[in-house]
Amino acid sequence: MTRDRRLSWINGLLLPLFNVLTAFLATAIVFILINVNPIEATKILIYGAFGYEEGIGYTLYYTTNFIFTGLAVAVAFHAGLFNIGGEGQAYIGGLGTALVALYIDPTLSAWLIIPLGIFGGLCLELCGLSFQHTYRPIGAVILLSQPLCLIS
Repeated sequence: MTRDRRLSWINGLLLPLFNVLTAFLATAIVFILINVNPIEATKILIYGAFGYEEGIGYTLYYTTNFIFTGLAVAVAFHAGLFNIGGEGQAYIGGLGTALVALYIDPTLSAWLIIPLGIFGGLCLELCGLSFQHTYRPIGAVILLSQPLCLIS
């Protein structure tokens, strides 16, 4: 096995597994500190997230923003850029999409409404990017992230 294949295997399987086990270990330590049985608490945690259909739906609903924000950061890093303020970017894009969905005629076809909603989110994002280029980008993103999250 070559060095590159070995590193690929470690990065693809062992590192995520190690991260999950470390998270469970840290959580178990917190549970022990507050006098809660860690095994029972983990069973309840896993059942609440994946144990029934509604739980799976809630898990997907609440993790979607994290998944797409992580994807945005990963794409920027892959391009050699530094992306900060992904949460605010996700919220402002969602706000643009929601505004289009609210003000568009509901009798139109979904084949037209969905692309228009995506276009509305993109337009609001581009307005935010043009504001960032007027000022220092990192400062603008950090300062605007929280207010944008609050208004959306």
